[in-house]
Amino acid sequence: MALKLESIHTEKTLADLRLQIGEPVRVEIRIPRAKYTAKLLGYAENGGIMISAPSSKSGVPTLINEGNLASLRLISGNRICTFTSKILKQYEQPFSYWVLEYPETIELKRIREHSRIPVSLSCSVDDYDEMAESDGLPVSALCVDISREGVCLQLPYALGSIGERYYLTTRLQIGDIDQVLLVPVELRNLHSSPAEMGSLFNHGFKFLDLDEDTRLIITAFVYQQFLVETGNLNHTGQEL
Repeated sequence: MALKLESIHTEKTLADLRLQIGEPVRVEIRIPRAKYTAKLLGYAENGGIMISAPSSKSGVPTLINEGNLASLRLISGNRICTFTSKILKQYEQPFSYWVLEYPETIELKRIREHSRIPVSLSCSVDDYDEMAESDGLPVSALCVDISREGVCLQLPYALGSIGERYYLTTRLQIGDIDQVLLVPVELRNLHSSPAEMGSLFNHGFKFLDLDEDTRLIITAFVYQQFLVETGNLNHTGQEL
């Protein structure tokens, strides 16, 4: 149920990826050991890369010498791009930025299209038909993973039959914004958990008829949790 990545054997360069200026870049300095999130300011093929320098609030040591190696990681579409580069120059004017060596090789890993991100969210499941009064509904459930297409909920019993529809309610924390999510879902698969986990049933639900705003909320949350899983954000969605 965890995030799935697959390595891509490629000879692509950074220029081939058509990276967007302003994209966040996760930077890890080896000596002295430090991490921070920069912005991509520009790049010239076979020339160099420009990224923003760490701010005074980042906690990054100020004594980072030119010539030190830095590991960079960024996301391009549905791919994670990583490479190691040497710090060539550090500038303070007209603003603080670094120029790094253009990488000879980069490593790409593709994010599987329907990758499910592990979470732990309290949810409520209710009737799809507002006029119905089914026994046992609404019911509380635990969401254990989420994707842009659906969720997996755990309950101590089987909720219903494959193909039945419900309404799912939960709260998503995106940065410092709290969003209430109320979406129609359809039960697509059902199976019991291993015996050592106790008597639990995993319910796979697919989102139905999402409007554009709701789809954007779900996408933003999944992307945020993906960054948490890949070490770019902490568990609260804030920069490390």
